[in-house]
Amino acid sequence: MSDPQFSKFPHLHLAQHVFQISNPYCPSAKQQTSLEALQNAIKEHKMAPLYRHLAHPTEGILNPGGEGSASATSPPPLKRQGSTLSSMLATKNPSKNIDLPWDEKLYEELKAENEKELEAIQKEEDDAVEKEGETEIQAARSKRAEFWARVGDRVCLCEALLHPGHSS
Repeated sequence: MSDPQFSKFPHLHLAQHVFQISNPYCPSAKQQTSLEALQNAIKEHKMAPLYRHLAHPTEGILNPGGEGSASATSPPPLKRQGSTLSSMLATKNPSKNIDLPWDEKLYEELKAENEKELEAIQKEEDDAVEKEGETEIQAARSKRAEFWARVGDRVCLCEALLHPGHSS
């Protein structure tokens, strides 16, 4: 049987979970269920960029006041324009009933796994350029776009789609 002709990423149900977590009118049991589902997806799919975007103590959209503290101190990187997913929030002032806690160790683990996977994708792309035809090269490059869609980084996904020969 052939692969489906549609992308399995991004996981659109995650946007619904973020909406429910941030909605002050959502029942707290449903918020808790959404929080658990979101945390599980972040770990399962190694979604370091999405985790940072949502939970970072100073930059996370679920922590708009810059409240909270990271377990390791590091200067926050500049926010990238266009990478916000704040349209997933129910309101500009998210619910404080549910907290997506920041775990610097988890983030660093996810980020390291992402970097390792990107290195493997780059190696596959390089091998395809050296030894294969255009179809195989494009297939290898599309893995990078699928990777960025899976981990929830819209900016890198767009770059991978618009400039497929460049590394993100």
